[in-house]
Amino acid sequence: MEISTFSQSSDFATEMNLKLTHNILRVKDPSGMIQFYVNKFGMESIQISTPSLPYNISVLGYTTNYDENFAKASNTLPSPTLLEFHHNDPSIISPSLTNSGTSEVYWKIGITLYDVDYAREILQSKQVNITDASQFEDIGYVCHLRDPNGFCLELLQHDFEKTFQEKINKSSKQTPVDNFPLGYPVCIGQITLHTNDIEKTQRFYCNILGMKLLSIQEVPKYSFTLYFFAWTNENPPQSDIKDATINREWLWKRPYTQIEVRYFNNQKQIPSFKDLQDNEIGFQGIRVMCNDLNGFISKMKAGNVSFVESNGTFGKEIIIRNPDNIPIYISQNKSEQ
Repeated sequence: MEISTFSQSSDFATEMNLKLTHNILRVKDPSGMIQFYVNKFGMESIQISTPSLPYNISVLGYTTNYDENFAKASNTLPSPTLLEFHHNDPSIISPSLTNSGTSEVYWKIGITLYDVDYAREILQSKQVNITDASQFEDIGYVCHLRDPNGFCLELLQHDFEKTFQEKINKSSKQTPVDNFPLGYPVCIGQITLHTNDIEKTQRFYCNILGMKLLSIQEVPKYSFTLYFFAWTNENPPQSDIKDATINREWLWKRPYTQIEVRYFNNQKQIPSFKDLQDNEIGFQGIRVMCNDLNGFISKMKAGNVSFVESNGTFGKEIIIRNPDNIPIYISQNKSEQ
Protein backbone atom coordinates (compact mmCIF):
# COMPACT_ATOMS: atom_id res chain seq x y z
CA MET A 1 0.00 0.00 0.00
CA GLU A 2 1.56 3.26 -1.11
CA ILE A 3 0.53 6.09 1.23
CA SER A 4 3.31 8.62 0.91
CA THR A 5 1.45 10.81 -1.59
CA PHE A 6 -2.02 10.40 -0.09
CA SER A 7 -3.10 12.94 2.49
CA GLN A 8 -6.46 13.22 4.22
CA SER A 9 -7.22 16.27 6.31
CA SER A 10 -8.94 16.28 9.67
CA ASP A 11 -11.96 17.62 7.75
CA PHE A 12 -12.30 14.17 6.20
CA ALA A 13 -12.44 12.56 9.66
CA THR A 14 -15.06 15.10 10.72
CA GLU A 15 -17.06 14.63 7.53
CA MET A 16 -17.05 10.85 7.97
CA ASN A 17 -17.58 11.18 11.77
CA LEU A 18 -14.84 8.59 12.29
CA LYS A 19 -14.85 6.95 15.72
CA LEU A 20 -12.55 4.39 17.32
CA THR A 21 -15.23 2.06 18.66
CA HIS A 22 -13.92 -1.47 19.34
CA ASN A 23 -10.76 -3.36 20.24
CA ILE A 24 -11.27 -6.81 18.70
CA LEU A 25 -9.93 -9.92 20.43
CA ARG A 26 -10.54 -13.58 19.73
CA VAL A 27 -10.98 -15.31 23.08
CA LYS A 28 -11.61 -18.69 24.67
CA ASP A 29 -14.13 -19.16 27.49
CA PRO A 30 -16.03 -15.93 26.77
CA SER A 31 -18.16 -16.28 29.91
CA GLY A 32 -15.04 -16.26 32.10
CA MET A 33 -13.64 -13.27 30.25
CA ILE A 34 -16.89 -11.34 30.51
CA GLN A 35 -17.18 -12.16 34.20
CA PHE A 36 -13.63 -10.91 34.76
CA TYR A 37 -14.16 -7.54 33.11
CA VAL A 38 -17.64 -7.02 34.53
CA ASN A 39 -16.96 -8.16 38.10
CA LYS A 40 -13.41 -6.89 38.50
CA PHE A 41 -13.46 -3.73 36.39
CA GLY A 42 -17.12 -2.76 36.39
CA MET A 43 -17.63 -2.97 32.64
CA GLU A 44 -21.08 -3.63 31.21
CA SER A 45 -22.04 -6.46 28.89
CA ILE A 46 -23.75 -4.90 25.89
CA GLN A 47 -26.41 -6.62 23.82
CA ILE A 48 -26.06 -6.10 20.08
CA SER A 49 -27.89 -7.48 17.06
CA THR A 50 -25.44 -9.16 14.69
CA PRO A 51 -25.78 -10.86 11.31
CA SER A 52 -25.35 -14.61 10.96
CA LEU A 53 -21.62 -15.30 11.21
CA PRO A 54 -19.43 -18.40 11.69
CA TYR A 55 -18.41 -17.14 15.14
CA ASN A 56 -20.06 -15.68 18.23
CA ILE A 57 -19.64 -12.11 19.41
CA SER A 58 -19.69 -10.47 22.83
CA VAL A 59 -19.33 -6.73 23.37
CA LEU A 60 -18.57 -5.09 26.70
CA GLY A 61 -17.07 -1.94 28.12
CA TYR A 62 -17.80 1.38 29.74
CA THR A 63 -20.83 3.07 28.21
CA THR A 64 -20.04 6.49 29.70
CA ASN A 65 -16.78 8.39 29.81
CA TYR A 66 -16.08 10.88 32.62
CA ASP A 67 -13.81 13.89 32.76
CA GLU A 68 -11.13 14.50 35.39
CA ASN A 69 -13.73 16.01 37.74
CA PHE A 70 -15.84 12.81 37.57
CA ALA A 71 -18.56 14.52 35.53
CA LYS A 72 -19.88 12.96 32.35
CA ALA A 73 -17.61 13.93 29.48
CA SER A 74 -18.85 16.37 26.91
CA ASN A 75 -20.69 14.77 24.00
CA THR A 76 -18.40 16.72 21.69
CA LEU A 77 -15.61 14.33 22.71
CA PRO A 78 -15.26 10.79 21.34
CA SER A 79 -17.58 8.13 22.75
CA PRO A 80 -16.24 5.15 24.74
CA THR A 81 -14.26 2.43 22.99
CA LEU A 82 -15.55 -1.08 23.72
CA LEU A 83 -14.09 -4.59 23.78
CA GLU A 84 -15.35 -6.89 21.03
CA PHE A 85 -14.77 -10.58 21.76
CA HIS A 86 -14.98 -13.18 19.00
CA HIS A 87 -15.21 -16.83 20.00
CA ASN A 88 -16.03 -20.00 18.12
CA ASP A 89 -14.60 -23.46 18.83
CA PRO A 90 -14.86 -24.44 22.54
CA SER A 91 -13.25 -27.83 21.84
CA ILE A 92 -9.79 -26.27 21.57
CA ILE A 93 -8.55 -26.68 25.14
CA SER A 94 -5.29 -24.70 25.05
CA PRO A 95 -5.22 -22.34 22.08
CA SER A 96 -2.01 -20.38 21.63
CA LEU A 97 -2.01 -16.62 22.22
CA THR A 98 -0.96 -14.82 19.04
CA ASN A 99 -0.28 -11.19 18.08
CA SER A 100 -0.19 -10.18 21.74
CA GLY A 101 2.67 -9.31 24.11
CA THR A 102 5.51 -6.93 24.84
CA SER A 103 7.33 -8.01 21.66
CA GLU A 104 4.26 -8.55 19.48
CA VAL A 105 2.32 -6.18 17.27
CA TYR A 106 -0.38 -5.70 19.96
CA TRP A 107 0.70 -5.07 23.52
CA LYS A 108 -2.17 -3.99 25.80
CA ILE A 109 -5.04 -1.75 26.64
CA GLY A 110 -4.38 1.09 29.04
CA ILE A 111 -7.04 1.83 31.64
CA THR A 112 -6.75 5.37 32.95
CA LEU A 113 -8.07 6.47 36.34
CA TYR A 114 -7.54 8.87 39.22
CA ASP A 115 -5.92 6.62 41.87
CA VAL A 116 -4.01 3.53 40.77
CA ASP A 117 -3.09 2.37 44.28
CA TYR A 118 -6.72 2.41 45.40
CA ALA A 119 -7.84 0.46 42.33
CA ARG A 120 -4.98 -1.98 42.80
CA GLU A 121 -6.07 -2.71 46.38
CA ILE A 122 -9.61 -3.42 45.22
CA LEU A 123 -8.41 -5.76 42.48
CA GLN A 124 -6.12 -7.59 44.89
CA SER A 125 -9.06 -8.03 47.26
CA LYS A 126 -10.82 -9.78 44.35
CA GLN A 127 -7.88 -12.19 43.94
CA VAL A 128 -6.46 -10.49 40.85
CA ASN A 129 -2.69 -10.85 40.42
CA ILE A 130 -1.25 -7.44 39.70
CA THR A 131 2.22 -5.92 39.74
CA ASP A 132 3.42 -3.25 42.14
CA ALA A 133 2.68 0.28 40.98
CA SER A 134 5.56 2.64 40.26
CA GLN A 135 6.44 5.83 38.44
CA PHE A 136 7.86 4.85 35.04
CA GLU A 137 10.36 7.53 34.00
CA ASP A 138 8.54 10.80 33.28
CA ILE A 139 5.75 8.93 31.51
CA GLY A 140 3.27 7.81 34.16
CA TYR A 141 2.44 5.98 37.37
CA VAL A 142 1.49 2.45 36.31
CA CYS A 143 1.00 -1.20 37.15
CA HIS A 144 0.14 -4.22 35.02
CA LEU A 145 -1.98 -7.37 35.08
CA ARG A 146 -3.34 -10.03 32.74
CA ASP A 147 -6.88 -11.17 32.10
CA PRO A 148 -7.89 -14.88 32.11
CA ASN A 149 -6.80 -15.31 28.47
CA GLY A 150 -3.40 -13.69 29.03
CA PHE A 151 -4.08 -10.29 27.45
CA CYS A 152 -2.17 -7.49 29.17
CA LEU A 153 -3.82 -4.51 30.86
CA GLU A 154 -2.13 -1.43 32.25
CA LEU A 155 -3.52 0.81 34.97
CA LEU A 156 -2.33 4.35 34.30
CA GLN A 157 -2.86 7.16 36.80
CA HIS A 158 -4.04 10.60 35.71
CA ASP A 159 -1.20 12.25 37.64
CA PHE A 160 2.44 11.39 38.12
CA GLU A 161 3.31 9.91 41.50
CA LYS A 162 4.85 13.19 42.68
CA THR A 163 1.87 15.28 41.57
CA PHE A 164 -0.55 12.91 43.26
CA GLN A 165 1.46 12.94 46.50
CA GLU A 166 1.35 16.74 46.49
CA LYS A 167 -2.44 16.56 46.31
CA ILE A 168 -2.46 14.22 49.31
CA ASN A 169 -0.14 16.55 51.24
CA LYS A 170 -2.44 19.48 50.50
CA SER A 171 -5.50 17.43 51.48
CA SER A 172 -6.92 18.02 48.02
CA LYS A 173 -7.16 14.36 47.05
CA GLN A 174 -10.65 13.43 45.87
CA THR A 175 -12.37 10.72 47.88
CA PRO A 176 -13.57 7.48 46.29
CA VAL A 177 -17.13 7.29 45.01
CA ASP A 178 -19.19 4.21 45.87
CA ASN A 179 -20.92 3.83 42.52
CA PHE A 180 -17.60 3.33 40.70
CA PRO A 181 -16.32 -0.25 41.18
CA LEU A 182 -12.68 0.88 41.33
CA GLY A 183 -13.50 3.93 43.45
CA TYR A 184 -13.21 6.38 40.56
CA PRO A 185 -14.32 6.62 36.92
CA VAL A 186 -12.17 4.60 34.54
CA CYS A 187 -11.62 4.78 30.81
CA ILE A 188 -10.04 2.61 28.15
CA GLY A 189 -7.44 5.27 27.49
CA GLN A 190 -5.06 3.51 25.10
CA ILE A 191 -4.85 0.64 22.67
CA THR A 192 -1.11 0.02 22.53
CA LEU A 193 0.51 -1.27 19.35
CA HIS A 194 4.06 -1.70 18.04
CA THR A 195 5.48 -0.72 14.69
CA ASN A 196 8.63 -1.35 12.68
CA ASP A 197 8.26 1.82 10.61
CA ILE A 198 7.08 4.89 12.49
CA GLU A 199 7.16 7.17 9.45
CA LYS A 200 4.77 4.97 7.50
CA THR A 201 2.66 4.44 10.61
CA GLN A 202 2.35 8.16 11.27
CA ARG A 203 1.37 8.79 7.66
CA PHE A 204 -1.21 6.02 7.88
CA TYR A 205 -3.00 7.36 10.97
CA CYS A 206 -2.65 11.05 10.13
CA ASN A 207 -2.83 11.13 6.33
CA ILE A 208 -5.20 8.26 5.59
CA LEU A 209 -7.41 8.23 8.68
CA GLY A 210 -7.17 11.93 9.54
CA MET A 211 -6.17 11.37 13.18
CA LYS A 212 -4.31 13.94 15.25
CA LEU A 213 -0.88 13.22 16.71
CA LEU A 214 -1.30 14.42 20.30
CA SER A 215 2.01 13.44 21.90
CA ILE A 216 5.49 12.07 21.19
CA GLN A 217 7.21 10.70 24.30
CA GLU A 218 10.84 9.64 24.10
CA VAL A 219 12.17 7.07 26.57
CA PRO A 220 15.95 7.09 25.93
CA LYS A 221 16.76 4.70 28.79
CA TYR A 222 14.82 1.92 27.08
CA SER A 223 15.45 3.02 23.47
CA PHE A 224 11.84 3.54 22.44
CA THR A 225 9.47 6.37 21.65
CA LEU A 226 5.70 6.50 22.19
CA TYR A 227 3.28 8.15 19.76
CA PHE A 228 -0.37 8.91 20.59
CA PHE A 229 -3.08 9.39 17.95
CA ALA A 230 -6.77 10.23 18.35
CA TRP A 231 -9.76 11.71 16.58
CA THR A 232 -10.39 14.81 18.65
CA ASN A 233 -10.71 18.56 18.32
CA GLU A 234 -8.72 19.02 21.53
CA ASN A 235 -5.15 20.28 21.57
CA PRO A 236 -2.56 19.65 24.28
CA PRO A 237 -1.84 22.55 26.67
CA GLN A 238 1.68 22.93 25.23
CA SER A 239 2.16 23.05 21.47
CA ASP A 240 5.50 21.22 21.73
CA ILE A 241 4.04 17.73 21.63
CA LYS A 242 7.48 16.11 21.65
CA ASP A 243 9.02 17.67 24.73
CA ALA A 244 6.33 19.11 26.99
CA THR A 245 6.00 16.79 29.99
CA ILE A 246 2.90 18.68 31.15
CA ASN A 247 1.08 17.27 28.13
CA ARG A 248 1.46 13.76 29.50
CA GLU A 249 -0.66 14.22 32.61
CA TRP A 250 -3.16 16.08 30.43
CA LEU A 251 -3.23 13.14 28.03
CA TRP A 252 -3.88 10.57 30.77
CA LYS A 253 -6.93 12.59 31.83
CA ARG A 254 -8.55 12.52 28.38
CA PRO A 255 -11.89 10.71 28.58
CA TYR A 256 -11.43 8.85 25.31
CA THR A 257 -9.18 6.26 23.71
CA GLN A 258 -5.96 6.98 21.88
CA ILE A 259 -4.01 4.64 19.65
CA GLU A 260 -0.61 4.41 21.32
CA VAL A 261 2.26 3.22 19.13
CA ARG A 262 5.60 2.14 20.55
CA TYR A 263 8.60 2.32 18.23
CA PHE A 264 11.97 0.86 19.18
CA ASN A 265 14.74 3.25 18.14
CA ASN A 266 17.29 0.42 17.93
CA GLN A 267 15.34 -1.17 15.07
CA LYS A 268 14.16 -4.09 17.19
CA GLN A 269 11.99 -6.09 14.80
CA ILE A 270 8.39 -6.76 15.77
CA PRO A 271 6.60 -9.57 13.90
CA SER A 272 3.89 -8.20 11.62
CA PHE A 273 0.28 -9.05 12.36
CA LYS A 274 -0.79 -12.46 11.11
CA ASP A 275 -4.37 -13.58 10.70
CA LEU A 276 -5.39 -16.03 13.40
CA GLN A 277 -5.66 -19.75 12.73
CA ASP A 278 -8.43 -21.93 14.17
CA ASN A 279 -6.27 -23.05 17.10
CA GLU A 280 -5.26 -19.51 18.09
CA ILE A 281 -6.66 -16.70 20.18
CA GLY A 282 -5.35 -13.16 20.20
CA PHE A 283 -5.63 -9.64 18.89
CA GLN A 284 -7.71 -9.39 15.71
CA GLY A 285 -7.74 -5.66 14.96
CA ILE A 286 -9.48 -2.38 15.62
CA ARG A 287 -12.96 -1.30 14.58
CA VAL A 288 -13.77 2.19 13.33
CA MET A 289 -17.27 3.46 12.67
CA CYS A 290 -18.14 6.09 10.08
CA ASN A 291 -21.37 7.78 9.06
CA ASP A 292 -20.95 7.03 5.34
CA LEU A 293 -19.23 3.74 4.52
CA ASN A 294 -19.78 4.18 0.79
CA GLY A 295 -18.23 7.63 0.99
CA PHE A 296 -15.28 6.21 2.90
CA ILE A 297 -14.82 3.53 0.25
CA SER A 298 -14.79 6.21 -2.44
CA LYS A 299 -12.08 8.10 -0.55
CA MET A 300 -9.96 4.96 -0.26
CA LYS A 301 -10.32 4.26 -3.98
CA ALA A 302 -9.41 7.84 -4.82
CA GLY A 303 -6.31 7.56 -2.64
CA ASN A 304 -5.34 4.16 -4.07
CA VAL A 305 -5.61 2.58 -0.61
CA SER A 306 -6.25 -1.16 -0.91
CA PHE A 307 -9.09 -2.77 1.03
CA VAL A 308 -11.29 -5.83 1.06
CA GLU A 309 -15.02 -5.97 1.64
CA SER A 310 -16.55 -8.45 4.07
CA ASN A 311 -19.57 -9.14 6.23
CA GLY A 312 -18.80 -8.77 9.92
CA THR A 313 -20.15 -7.90 13.34
CA PHE A 314 -22.18 -4.92 12.12
CA GLY A 315 -22.91 -6.10 8.60
CA LYS A 316 -21.05 -4.80 5.58
CA GLU A 317 -17.53 -3.60 6.38
CA ILE A 318 -14.23 -2.99 4.70
CA ILE A 319 -10.81 -3.92 6.02
CA ILE A 320 -7.73 -1.81 5.45
CA ARG A 321 -4.32 -2.70 6.86
CA ASN A 322 -1.83 -0.48 8.65
CA PRO A 323 1.90 -0.73 7.77
CA ASP A 324 2.32 -3.66 10.21
CA ASN A 325 -0.58 -5.53 8.59
CA ILE A 326 -3.01 -4.85 11.47
CA PRO A 327 -6.62 -4.95 10.20
CA ILE A 328 -8.67 -1.79 10.65
CA TYR A 329 -12.33 -2.73 10.24
CA ILE A 330 -14.43 0.16 8.94
CA SER A 331 -18.15 -0.22 9.63
CA GLN A 332 -21.22 1.90 9.01
CA ASN A 333 -22.49 3.62 12.13
CA LYS A 334 -25.98 2.15 12.35
CA SER A 335 -27.40 5.32 13.86
CA GLU A 336 -26.53 7.07 10.58
CA GLN A 337 -28.28 4.56 8.31
